[in-house]
Amino acid sequence: MPTATLTPHQRTVLNYIKEFQTKRGYSPSLSDLALAFGVRSKNAVAKVVNALVREGQIEKDPKGRIKIIDLVPMEDRPEPMILPLFGPISAGFAAPVEEQAEEMVTLDDYIVGSKKSSTFLLRVKGDSMVEAGIFEGDLVVVERGVEPKANDIVVAVLDGEFTLKRLKKSKGKFYLQAENSAYSDMYALDELTVAGVVRGAIRKY
Repeated sequence: MPTATLTPHQRTVLNYIKEFQTKRGYSPSLSDLALAFGVRSKNAVAKVVNALVREGQIEKDPKGRIKIIDLVPMEDRPEPMILPLFGPISAGFAAPVEEQAEEMVTLDDYIVGSKKSSTFLLRVKGDSMVEAGIFEGDLVVVERGVEPKANDIVVAVLDGEFTLKRLKKSKGKFYLQAENSAYSDMYALDELTVAGVVRGAIRKY
């Protein structure tokens, strides 16, 4: 349906929902949308979603989840990037050159594995994780729907705010620890939940 009657923000959310569905094969939750748009309250994104429903741009299933809108046909999807893997290469003294590729690596399989439908990327802001080798501007690969363990680096929701930290446990209680000695440990005043576990980081030079 035409989107001329939508506000710019509503169009942005609609486009995000479409892209999310196309890339992952399922619909974003309100938490996903709140995380993507940097808002603390799921009620704020719920209002936008409900407005899109009223405008006939999206539909919900009986459980209130957003229905799939229009996935790109499989034959139209981009081919995975496959590159030759050479090496190893020494990061210390020079070593003899290995001219024969060890194997061909599919980047999405290497980075994500078999968890594509439950994996997403987040761009890092700030310097609280630099001692774990995660810097501002990096992309972290996050898997949702898994049971977090102590010492995992996680995307957490601490008292309604999203943050990237290491999950720690002391005396049976979980808390968050920055990988930067300038930051203090973070304890929940109300609630601490984990939205996803970090599986890797990507940096472009």
